[in-house]
Amino acid sequence: MPGAKSRWNAKKDLSWQPLRPELVIEVAYEHMQGNRFRHLAHFRRWRTDKPPADCTYAQLEVVPPQELMELFA
Repeated sequence: MPGAKSRWNAKKDLSWQPLRPELVIEVAYEHMQGNRFRHLAHFRRWRTDKPPADCTYAQLEVVPPQELMELFA
C-alpha cells in the first residue's frame, strides 16, 4: 500500500510517484490475483490504436486453470 511501511524492512524507502496514463502497451501474463499481475508480465507491443481510458481490468479475459477445464469438460 502506498505510504505504508515495509513488512520486511521498516527502514526501506517506499515513496512513490503516481503516473499519468498517456501511453498504452499490450502485455502477456500468466496469472492475475485480484487486480494484480502475479509472476511476470511481458511486453508485447505498443497500442497506439487504443486510448488509455479504454484499458481497464474489466476487458481481461478470465480463463479457468487447465485442471478445472479438464475436470468439467
